[in-house]
Amino acid sequence: MVEIENTSSEIEAKEKFKKWRLRIFFTVWITYMMYYIGRTNISIAKPYLMPEYGISATLMGFVGTTFFLAYAFGQFVNGFLGDKIGARRFITVGLIVSSVINLFMGVAFEFVWLAFLLWGLNGYFQSMGWAPSVKTVANWYPPDDRGKWSSRLATSYLLGGVVSWIIAIFITDTLSLNWRFSFIIPGIIMLIMATHFYLRSKNAPEEVGLPTLEEECDGKIVLGDCREDEFVGFKYTIGTIIKTKTVLFASFGLFCLNMVRYGLTDWLPYLLSPEITGAGYFPVWKSIFYPIGGTIGVLIGAWISDRFAGKRRIPVVCAFFFALALTLLIYTFLPPLDIIFGIPVLILIGLLNFAPHALLVSTIPMEFGTRKAASAATGFIDGWGYIGAAITTFTSGALIDAAGSGSVFILWIIVALIGGVVLLLDWKSMPERKEYV
Repeated sequence: MVEIENTSSEIEAKEKFKKWRLRIFFTVWITYMMYYIGRTNISIAKPYLMPEYGISATLMGFVGTTFFLAYAFGQFVNGFLGDKIGARRFITVGLIVSSVINLFMGVAFEFVWLAFLLWGLNGYFQSMGWAPSVKTVANWYPPDDRGKWSSRLATSYLLGGVVSWIIAIFITDTLSLNWRFSFIIPGIIMLIMATHFYLRSKNAPEEVGLPTLEEECDGKIVLGDCREDEFVGFKYTIGTIIKTKTVLFASFGLFCLNMVRYGLTDWLPYLLSPEITGAGYFPVWKSIFYPIGGTIGVLIGAWISDRFAGKRRIPVVCAFFFALALTLLIYTFLPPLDIIFGIPVLILIGLLNFAPHALLVSTIPMEFGTRKAASAATGFIDGWGYIGAAITTFTSGALIDAAGSGSVFILWIIVALIGGVVLLLDWKSMPERKEYV
């Protein structure tokens, strides 16, 4: 009789797990996608606001650098706080404040100092989104499933970038509305989605009476009382990062990769705009194929390493780095308005850029940081990545002003090669089973 009751309870717990895992994943996924519509929209607004206010590419690069420096600082801080405070409150607050900042960005460029201040603050509050999102997925999904679900989670920021560009281009080009609406409309959407996230999310299975992942892995799959997601202390989270070699290597890898990623994200629409190409707005629409390729990339990166590399992430990352450098070189030989070869190569660049990105900033922190330090590990890796983003945003703008668009591609090629070579030193890394999974 007891055995039958236990079996019934286990079946009920598994069914509840299945429903809650899907609910949590899609809630986190769509919420983080909404974060992105309030940050990459500035890329589409640049060709309009720069001539209106007489802002140079160099100065605009400084505005982007302010965002990324604040974002990097926020990742280092908020990654650790995300483990302590929990994703539900943390992500909600960040999205609300970022939405309000976007509502005011339409008037910010009347005073350049105000644009610097607000976009920098936006960077800090935007940094409250990703690390706790990774931790939430790590809290809900067991180790064997993290490669698959971490790559699916990474599609949120790719599609967020695509949706952001589509909204902004539709507003400014198709509807011929003022560029300021490319900030206002996303701000309103983000405010609505922040409320949705708070009502739908939970930090961990134990908060709804399910077993912890450790209990599930040990076969203790029974329903119980609702408990808080326990914070194990900063000593554990800091120690996990400092003592884990792969987390440190991943930080350097993302530093290099984000120099390429955000160089392209921030400047590709501008380089393809009528002001540079002399053509209409189709080349700007063409830039959307870069993040579309990235969406494919984040899905296949973890799949390749799961299926063909025995879950070894670093060798796959290295291969993508070298292939990315080669493809960027090929792109420099194509005319800016080329469609037949230009679009497929842009898709390939996006694929080769974001496949290793998802592994570095989503899969690796889940697997090597454990679920208890996943937010801290993500914040640490992503923080170094956004220092790279801050550097590339300014240096790319300065290079465009000084030597033309070809010079920035040379910079991105060299950085991709350096990242691939250094990561070869951690070729054999594999996560180890610890106290927390």
